[in-house]
Amino acid sequence: MSVQRRALFIAFAGPAIQAAGLAWETLHLLVAHWNTALTARHLMYDPAVLLIVVGFFVSLVCVPVALEVARVTEAEVEIPLYEPEASAGTQRSPSPRFHRGRASR
Repeated sequence: MSVQRRALFIAFAGPAIQAAGLAWETLHLLVAHWNTALTARHLMYDPAVLLIVVGFFVSLVCVPVALEVARVTEAEVEIPLYEPEASAGTQRSPSPRFHRGRASR
């Protein structure tokens, strides 16, 4: 995955959560609150509204992270591969001696 695509996914995490909350709240208002009044308690404790608020805070965290990810190069993002060093002779470490289930010193 390219660095720009990864940054785009990180940046859109918060707005995606907010969009899900907005869709849920719109559907809820159209179905359940067509003829009833909307109260402050509903806006404070409705799961869809809370999802919108969480999406806002996720955006506050993820957008700076996405900017940092977008600035790095491919070489900085690569996971280094570690290979065992080839020694001249294959030396084995001595195995510990056991006596009656306990390691001897």
